[in-house]
Amino acid sequence: MKEIKEFEYKKSLQLRAEKTFVDITQATDDLMQKDEGKLPTARELATKSGYSIGTFYRYFGTLNSLFAFIFIDRHLRKVALESEAIIRQFSPTDEISTVLNTIVDAAFERLQKKKYTSKKYKLLMRLLLKVSKKPEELNRVIDSVIPALLQFARENVTNTCRIMSENECRLALRAFQAIMRSPFLEDDPFAGTAEHKKYACEFGVALFGKAKGQD
Repeated sequence: MKEIKEFEYKKSLQLRAEKTFVDITQATDDLMQKDEGKLPTARELATKSGYSIGTFYRYFGTLNSLFAFIFIDRHLRKVALESEAIIRQFSPTDEISTVLNTIVDAAFERLQKKKYTSKKYKLLMRLLLKVSKKPEELNRVIDSVIPALLQFARENVTNTCRIMSENECRLALRAFQAIMRSPFLEDDPFAGTAEHKKYACEFGVALFGKAKGQD
């Protein structure tokens, strides 16, 4: 009987901890989307979530760590999942340019939404590099797209896809990400323009497509 009560108590604590985690992250995400010019304060987070400021620090250590988690989990990871879904929706008879144009359109639409203005995107990317113990691992979030890309290239019958190794595909993804996000991070007026989108698509095709005349 004692063991059962101890188990139920531990399970209750676990469930409360999970609820607290979900409540805090959801409240933070809501506030981060609301104001495009700044990140929420600890007091604003406490008011929104109903939890004390001490609870935030107990769960995440620092507010910057909390913001970094939200950005990775609610933005960067979603970008990867959406890109993977886009790739898998196309058939072997679709050319690589069609797939990449769709990915670029989706990425730019997300970056240009109010909740992901270039100012906040730049702020959050810098924050990630600051708080991450291994900044290079941020690029690995997008690596979940690699299997879908490789499968699409293998099965494609249009002769427009470059057949890559996993390592080559990983490097190409790094370059493709840089082409799309660097102008946003640099506050370049070029960012998000039709010209930027055009070049991103062209570079994407150059990275993942088969060169003309290549067997």
